[in-house]
Amino acid sequence: MNKKHLQKILFITLLFSISQSLFAQFQVSGTVTDAVTKEALIGASVLVKGVRQSTVTDVEGNFSLSVKNGSETLLVSYAGYKNQEVIINEKRQLNIALDIDNQLLSDVVVVGYGSVKKSDLTGAVGSVKAKELAQIPTSSVEQALQGRVAGVQVIPTSGEPGSGAIIRIRGVGTLNNASPIYVVDGLILDDIKTLNVNDIESLEVLKDASATAIYGSRGANGVVIISTKKGSTDGKTTISLSSYYGTQEVIRKIDLVNASEFAQMYNEFKGDAKKFPNPSALGEGTNWQDVIFDVAPIKNLQLSASGGTEKSTFNISAGYFKQNGILIGSDFEQMNLRMNAAYKLNRFLKVGHNVNLARNSNTYASNVVTGAYRMPPVFAEKDSSGKYSDPTFFGTAIGNPAASLEYYNSIGKGTRVTGELYAEIKILKDFTFRSSFGGDLQSNKTRTYEPTFKVSASQVRTQDYLSLSNGKSQYWQLENTIAYNKEWRKKHRINAVAGYTAQEWTSEFIYASREKLIGNSDELLFIDAGDKTTSVNGGGASAWAMISYLGRVNYSLLDRYLFTASVRRDGSSRFGANNRFGNFHSLALGWNVANEPFMQNQKVFDRLKIRASWGVLGNDKTVIYPGIATINSGSFAVFGTPEKLVPAATLTAIANPGVKWEQTKQTDFGLEFGILKNRLSGEIDYFNRITDGILLDVPIPNFVGSTQNPIVNAAKVQNKGWDFTLNWRDGQKFKYNISANASKIHNEVLALGQGKEAIFAGDIGEGGKLGTRTVVGSGIGDFYGYKVIGIFQNDADIKNSPTHQNVKPGDLKFADLNSYDKDGKLTGSPDGKVDAADRTYLGTPIPKWIFGANIGFEFAGFDLSAFVSGQKGNSIINAKAMSRFAVYNWEQNFYDNRWTGDGTSNTVPRVTSQGHNYQVSDFFVQDASFLRLRTLQMGYSLPQNICNRLKMSKLRVYATGTNIWTMQKYTGYSPEIANGGNVLDANIDRGIYPIAKSWVFGIDVGF
Repeated sequence: MNKKHLQKILFITLLFSISQSLFAQFQVSGTVTDAVTKEALIGASVLVKGVRQSTVTDVEGNFSLSVKNGSETLLVSYAGYKNQEVIINEKRQLNIALDIDNQLLSDVVVVGYGSVKKSDLTGAVGSVKAKELAQIPTSSVEQALQGRVAGVQVIPTSGEPGSGAIIRIRGVGTLNNASPIYVVDGLILDDIKTLNVNDIESLEVLKDASATAIYGSRGANGVVIISTKKGSTDGKTTISLSSYYGTQEVIRKIDLVNASEFAQMYNEFKGDAKKFPNPSALGEGTNWQDVIFDVAPIKNLQLSASGGTEKSTFNISAGYFKQNGILIGSDFEQMNLRMNAAYKLNRFLKVGHNVNLARNSNTYASNVVTGAYRMPPVFAEKDSSGKYSDPTFFGTAIGNPAASLEYYNSIGKGTRVTGELYAEIKILKDFTFRSSFGGDLQSNKTRTYEPTFKVSASQVRTQDYLSLSNGKSQYWQLENTIAYNKEWRKKHRINAVAGYTAQEWTSEFIYASREKLIGNSDELLFIDAGDKTTSVNGGGASAWAMISYLGRVNYSLLDRYLFTASVRRDGSSRFGANNRFGNFHSLALGWNVANEPFMQNQKVFDRLKIRASWGVLGNDKTVIYPGIATINSGSFAVFGTPEKLVPAATLTAIANPGVKWEQTKQTDFGLEFGILKNRLSGEIDYFNRITDGILLDVPIPNFVGSTQNPIVNAAKVQNKGWDFTLNWRDGQKFKYNISANASKIHNEVLALGQGKEAIFAGDIGEGGKLGTRTVVGSGIGDFYGYKVIGIFQNDADIKNSPTHQNVKPGDLKFADLNSYDKDGKLTGSPDGKVDAADRTYLGTPIPKWIFGANIGFEFAGFDLSAFVSGQKGNSIINAKAMSRFAVYNWEQNFYDNRWTGDGTSNTVPRVTSQGHNYQVSDFFVQDASFLRLRTLQMGYSLPQNICNRLKMSKLRVYATGTNIWTMQKYTGYSPEIANGGNVLDANIDRGIYPIAKSWVFGIDVGF
């Protein structure tokens, strides 16, 4: 066979192979419809499994595509419907009917002491996915929750590394501690500071009485229930690695005057241009915010292993988080180790444990934020000789912030172990007995050291100083419950639980300090290294205990009619013997309207439920124990001849055996719906929450001998409003989702105790000025002061206007609002003078609206999400601008708009320091509304077929921006000021560590 013949044969063979391949193509077509309504589904995805070949249905639900040989399997999917796999089996025409995916209804929602199907839920419960929480690069679960749930306000305590947040659920219902409790895998905690965000599987917020009454005296402020990740029973072990790294910087800087502007204002203040003969020559000077703030790194590493079989499951994770502070010298470091496991010993007995170990270290920088705000910009950080600049030319109350950062050193270290051991026993067929013992053990140490130094006469330490403190607390919880779950004849379903619990908490602390240490190396920073004659020490302890009986019944009839009843009886050592026990209960009804026969032919609602609840809850979080007298042994007395100083004790608080629990009655009406194949879903709730018998101190005569007023049940507060939640999800190849939530809240004090006509609080920080007043008819902690109506322009203006004494042209003009009658009561009419009676309401720290919104997209492995949150309708006091013990710097607004002569300004007064213009007035009260881009995240996930080849289950890389854009009117760093959670002191900005904006880059890998 010659070469020419061979080429012909090869060509014919190749042509035959190509034709065989072409003829082997199998054309398949069909329609995709709704299984119930038979309506065509437009845009449904039809994918050939195992190959990258797909199409979508047209406007009539039709599709057509070519497959290899007709033996393939098609995967058909559509938003709101269950996916369906169809084997072609050489069929050329396929009619595919998809069933609605009722996953939303069958989802299990975790509630107290159990869980219920979403469709059976009668309470107001907000759920947050673990994926959403993990988007925020923070160690604080509370901060990650901000804006995610309707009715939940989250206020960061500060931007300091490792700091948490204050949570308010449906307003502020007490004058005491208004924070919720946290339940982590069944363990009740007052905080979750050491919980790793990446360990969370699900988070639910219980908001109404139906949901929280099972927690009785601890449920009035709401409950946050967290379930951590557990293992699976599929026999596979999954290894996951997550890590991110990024940088942070101050979210915004306050616009302060520069050196030349400051010099000009100082000359005006002194009335002497010789103080700074040439202000413009000073230029920009020093922006002290640039001195104390820096770009800081943040990083996180999480490694976990999860798996199991039908006999046992496990999830083990280890996490490391490190955050340097944007304030130089501050940082936070935490390591977590979690071990969750369950063991099925036989068909009726299961045991398990959920344990978390956390160790953290904090380096605290000196709080110089207010100092940098006040420091005159005419000074450099150091003078020409290299020493820290001495700013006391403008007053002894000013210190050099840079020096404070260097000479102050404070380190805190903590260890915390939380967790529980449990056993579950199946009894008969429908009963489960569960017994658990859990605990929370904490140990914290703090060391503060300051060396000898001198910057100025007022910023000096002549002897080095060491302070050590050590505190520890122990909490244990024993719970025994029995649950009953039964469904019969597909008509009746009962979920019931009853139980007994016991809890005890103890804590103690000790501190000591000395001066004149023999050295400053770490080996010598112990109390014994100091001079004994300079010793100061002290300590204390506290304890409380509680026992409880609880029960709840959930009943569902025909999947349409729902009933829930809860009851709990608590006994607490915090109260006297007369009222040690309190009873708390709730009732709720629900109606799944969409499941009614008369709704089956309608095409609007895929889901429609109406629910209502009412209940009585309690709050046991008080500053002191009102039923127990308090004795202070840290006193001294003089006795004998000759006189001697001897240790003594004195009564500081009188017990009130008649004091009762704070009692909260809450009513809730809710509507849940789903339309457009459940692509659009939502919830609307109206709530009315009244707390009565709020614990409050009332005045008593001084001759009684108690340094504190007794606690009685006196005040009454109402919170009412609306919660709104909307969600939209759609798409196949291009998937997108939009969600939004908003809450409207009205807070009002209905009663205060006899002798308590008003509660003044909110210390501004100068001369005892108080910025808040709580009275009947107002909100808790409302701002109170003078109303500004302009600027006095000249002497004639002063003469013809009601005034304070000693005002001058250029000073603030306050409104004359009130006068007193002959009985000393305010008449509400002007009297021609301005005095304390003319102070009035200036705003509220509690927002009228809080809201959040999220939008996300997924296409071809790429994902993009953006989340915003905000508030509206509340105010903030710029107290740091009011407190002036010296000549501090000014904000730019003062320079740009100040009064310099008749007619020059009617908004900003002349340049002064202290005095009339710095009274509490609405000049310093600003709008606290804001809208913040909380997160912006973009990621890419490697296709699953490539991951499979690489022996990985997933690989995703992403970039996240946090707090990168904020729209606000407030001139400070942030309009959210928690001030330790004190409800009478909220949103007063005396100078706080600002929150940071950040960019991080991360990777998630699974094997």
